[in-house]
Amino acid sequence: MASKVTENDLSEIIRRQAEQIDQLIAQNTALQAENARLKKRIEELERRARKYAAPFSREQQTADPKSPGRRPGEGNFAHKAPPTPQQITATVQVDSPNTCPRCGFTGTLIFTRHDKAWVTELAPQNAVQVTEYHVPIMACPQCHHAVRGDHPDLKADQRGATAHRLGSVLHATLQTLHHELGLPVRRIGRVMNLLGGIHITQGAITQAAQRLAADGSPLAAHVDTLQTHVRQAPFVHHDDTGWRIGTQNAWVGVFRSAHTVVFRANLRHTNVELRDGLGENFAGILVSDRFSSYDSHFLQDVRQQKCLAHLIRNADEVAAGEQGRRGRGELYGQRIAQVFREGVRLHWDVTKGVCTREAYAQQGEELTLRLNTLLNRAPLKSKANERLRLGILKQDALDRVWRFLKDPDIPPTNNAAERSLRTVVMARKVSQCSKNAVGAQTYMRIKSTVETARLRGQDPIVVLTSLMR
Repeated sequence: MASKVTENDLSEIIRRQAEQIDQLIAQNTALQAENARLKKRIEELERRARKYAAPFSREQQTADPKSPGRRPGEGNFAHKAPPTPQQITATVQVDSPNTCPRCGFTGTLIFTRHDKAWVTELAPQNAVQVTEYHVPIMACPQCHHAVRGDHPDLKADQRGATAHRLGSVLHATLQTLHHELGLPVRRIGRVMNLLGGIHITQGAITQAAQRLAADGSPLAAHVDTLQTHVRQAPFVHHDDTGWRIGTQNAWVGVFRSAHTVVFRANLRHTNVELRDGLGENFAGILVSDRFSSYDSHFLQDVRQQKCLAHLIRNADEVAAGEQGRRGRGELYGQRIAQVFREGVRLHWDVTKGVCTREAYAQQGEELTLRLNTLLNRAPLKSKANERLRLGILKQDALDRVWRFLKDPDIPPTNNAAERSLRTVVMARKVSQCSKNAVGAQTYMRIKSTVETARLRGQDPIVVLTSLMR
C-alpha cells in the first residue's frame, strides 16, 4: 500500500517549492541584469566603431608608447626667425648692469656688445584700424537736392544708424575663421573681442555672409566658374555626407578635382544631383565608392574608378566575419584585400618616382591576373564571400577597378573627397546645420571658395576680400 501523505509532508513540499521559486526569480533577475549589461556593451562597441576618429581615452594603455615630439627626418627643424625691421613696432633700451652676479663686484662694468631679443604680443587697442571718412554733402543750387560724396570703400547707403560698418578684410577674416578653421559662428564674436576689442554679433556675421554669397554677387559668379572647372576636369572625386536643412534630412555632396572643390546641398541623394554637378557632357573619370546611385543607367557612359580603400575595407570586414568558422573562408577576403593593397602601393611608387612606367604596367598586369583568378571561379559556399565576389566582379566587368593602372594620373582611392568632407562633418557636429535653403546655399558657396583657395595654396582672406571689393 502507498504511504499516506500527511499534512506536514504537504507543508514541506510547499516550502521547498517556494524556495525553488525564489531561486528561479533571483536567477532570472541576475540574467536580466547581465543581458542589459551585454546589450549596453554591444551598443557602446558599435557606436565606437562608427566614430570618424577614435577618442584619446583607451581602455588599456599602450605597452610601449612612442616618445612625444618630432621624429627624425620629419620636416625641417628651425628656431623662430627674428622679425624684420618693418615688423618692429617699439624698441626698448635695457639698463646696463652694475653688479657681477658671479663675484659680487660693484661698479662700472666694461661694455662688450649688444644682444637682441624680441617679444611678440597682442595689442588689442592697436590691432584694429578705424578709419573716419568725412563725406561732403553738397546742395544743388538749381533743385536743392542733397548730393553726397562717394568713395570706393563706402557703400551708397552707409549713413545714419548704419554709418559704422566692418571692412572687407575683417568680414573675410570672420568667414575664414568659420569655414577654414571650423570655429562656430556663436564663438567668433568672443574671439574677435579678445583679440582686437571688436564687438560683433552672431546675426551680423550671418547677414554679412548672406550678402556676400547672394545670387548675382561676385562670389556666386566665382562659384559658378569653379563648377565649370570641375566639369572640365580630367577626374573628379565625389562623396556625400548627411546634413539638415530646417526640419528635413539633406546631404552635402562634394565634387573635387585636382585644384578645385565645390560643395552642393541637396534634399535627395540620387543620380540626378550627381549628374547636375558633373554636367551632361562630363568626359572625365569619376572616382567614388560603390553607392547604388553610381550604378544608374544614366551614368553608364561615365568612366569610373572605384575607391580601392573602400574595397579593402569591405574585404577586411568579410574576412573578419569568417574567422572561427569551419573551412578557410576568411582567406578569400584576405587575398582580395591584399591584391588591392598592392595596387595602392604600386600607384604610390610610380607617383613618387620609385617605380618606372614600364614596371608599373608590368606589375599592374600581374595584379589584374591575380584578381581575375579570385573573381572568375565557382560560387563560394560562404554567402558573405560570394556577395563580395559578385560585387567586385560587377565593377571589374565595367572596367571600374583597375582604370588607374592605365593612367597613373588617376588616383586609386577617394580619400581626397573624404578629406574635403571632414570639415563639413565637424561643422555638423557643433551646429544645427542650415535653418533654411538660403543658409545652406550661403554656406556651400563660401565653403567652396575657401576650400578651393586652400587647395590652390592661396590665402582665403585675400580671395574673399578681392571678391567683396
